[in-house]
Amino acid sequence: MLRHLVLMLVLLGNQLIAHENNEHLSATIIGSGSPKYNTERSGPSVLIAYKNTQILVDMGNGTQANLNKNNTKIKDIDGFLITHHHLDHNEEFAPIFIQSLLGGNKTIVAGPKQTTSIIDHILDIYEEDIDYRLSKSGRSLSDVKSNFTANNLTGNTSFYIGEIKITYTPVNHSIATLAYRFDVGDQSIVISGDLTYSESLPILAKDADYLIMDSGGAIELGSKRMAKSDKNNRNKNNRSNNSTKEKGHVNLAESSLMAKEANVKNLVLTHFNFTNVDEEATTAGIRDNYIGQVLFAYDLMVLPINEDVHSHDGVFHSHNNEDLPEIRNSHKEELTLQNKVSIIEDKENDLRIIKSNAIPNHTVGQFPTQGNPNKITEQNKVYRIDLTPELASNKTYVYDLGIDRGRPSYVFGVAINGVKFEPSANEYFRHKENNQPNYEWTLEPLSDEVNLGEDYNNAHVQPNGEYHYHGTPTGLVANFDKTKMTLVGWAADGFPMYYKMGYKDPMDANSGVIQLKSSYVLKQGERPGDGISAPDGIYSGKYVRDYEFRNDMGDLDECNGRTGVTPEFPNGTYYYVVSDEFPSASRCFMGSPSDDFKIGGGRNASVERQNQAQLRPQRPAEASSNTPPNFDNILEIMDLDRDGKISISEAKGRLKDNFKNRDRNKDGYITEDEMMGRISRD
Repeated sequence: MLRHLVLMLVLLGNQLIAHENNEHLSATIIGSGSPKYNTERSGPSVLIAYKNTQILVDMGNGTQANLNKNNTKIKDIDGFLITHHHLDHNEEFAPIFIQSLLGGNKTIVAGPKQTTSIIDHILDIYEEDIDYRLSKSGRSLSDVKSNFTANNLTGNTSFYIGEIKITYTPVNHSIATLAYRFDVGDQSIVISGDLTYSESLPILAKDADYLIMDSGGAIELGSKRMAKSDKNNRNKNNRSNNSTKEKGHVNLAESSLMAKEANVKNLVLTHFNFTNVDEEATTAGIRDNYIGQVLFAYDLMVLPINEDVHSHDGVFHSHNNEDLPEIRNSHKEELTLQNKVSIIEDKENDLRIIKSNAIPNHTVGQFPTQGNPNKITEQNKVYRIDLTPELASNKTYVYDLGIDRGRPSYVFGVAINGVKFEPSANEYFRHKENNQPNYEWTLEPLSDEVNLGEDYNNAHVQPNGEYHYHGTPTGLVANFDKTKMTLVGWAADGFPMYYKMGYKDPMDANSGVIQLKSSYVLKQGERPGDGISAPDGIYSGKYVRDYEFRNDMGDLDECNGRTGVTPEFPNGTYYYVVSDEFPSASRCFMGSPSDDFKIGGGRNASVERQNQAQLRPQRPAEASSNTPPNFDNILEIMDLDRDGKISISEAKGRLKDNFKNRDRNKDGYITEDEMMGRISRD
């Protein structure tokens, strides 16, 4: 997942603060996405909280999952408010409402017209199911109907849930829509819902601390930025022209104008229909009208922002007197240092040699910064990898204890711009009493709960000044073509690395390009630790071990790769995929990694390897196509049901094309004897 570190507390820190500092009115962005399914952004939802009162506003896809991540129990929520009845805003209302009934809490449900009708239909449709579940505790639906009050909101009468005062107003959208204001003392938060310019919103939001606003007009990272003339044409004077054409969402000129007219302290954009926002370009568009702080919502972001707490090594602490600037993920600096990289093929010694100064060819975040006090400096890097790599008999792991635990052993690869991919981090769960690291529980650098000071490229700087990627190099792939496979680097074992896209049929370059999916998923349940010597709590992605590989969940193998044809290898090769979701860069090698990528002492070995390169036996190219591949490797890649043989449905690539010839006894399977030519034809 690309990291959103704009003024960010890591997730667990946010939750601790939200629960411990409940004397302040707060808003947790449960979902920051849109109707489009997005693994990093759930559908629209905001949790308002003060003391023991919690109010959930809108319930889009993924709300229940993120409430669970936030340790929020549905039975403890006191109010459910809906801005409007578009499916992306109320998709999970039915199951959440039913769970609330089962929990027995007194609740208020309110929204625009149709709210009470929707509730009536839910109770009618699921009456038998609800009665069945309530019967387990000796209750029935009639017993719990008095636990909730439902209202279609009209007019502008304020009401209270707990000590939170709630005011609302209609706003302009394609259907009836309400914006809500929440006040406690001198603290105030406003949620706009979906809207176009509405004169009523600045009145409702006047002098609010936070205005959580529809992000219409926000600019996607890597897309063409909105021209100044376009922005100028979308100002207040042109709003009357919109009356002839229905428009459901604001543009940047409208949202910034309403924020200005309301004089809000912070404008928070949410409801994004893409993952990565060009925060610099979007903010520039807003600055035409609004000069206050602009924030970009992400799932489980907590408002108000506490800027003093962050984490290293999993230990939360504060720096109240640091001179370094804050982490600003939106910040982009042009380096004065120039990128220098050369990649040559030494066919005589069967090597690909990459020389680099490790300076990226794109903008970077602000360094030094809190969480990463190191300055980017030029390096003198030389990497030597196999020019014609082969699959090894065993995998090699990036960590020293296995695929998901231990200290870093290898840098995974190097990008085409000469910047290394190093997905591992030398950070672990630490014993709560003696602070000793538990190497079985390695922190995952890309987790929102781990703060290593990465910039928008999922990169940061090591103490020696070397800039390096932990995940998707956003700046490097900003303009990549989704209709093609894009080479982004070379792994330490010599196999190529491509960014997320691949052919639908791995062996057919004419089959169309699709986004390849990782086969890793979060584990279900809770970690086995005691919370002192090892972590406890639900599997959230904070640790590498929180994930597990599932053959049936994606397109890629355990090393996040597969075999197929590519533009650079039309006859086929094994290749790795840099995915936006975990693990992003692979945590293991299918080939034999070069010592040049070994962490700790590997450089001396690489010099010896260079001096003795001419002694390596050369692989005859004309014989390689007739050499039987290692059957254990084939089983590792293709044998999904682990029965020790390959069926026609499991076979891939050339093996699938040649299946009938290999399956000599015609039983529908290829065994090791058949692959090695030990069984003759009948």
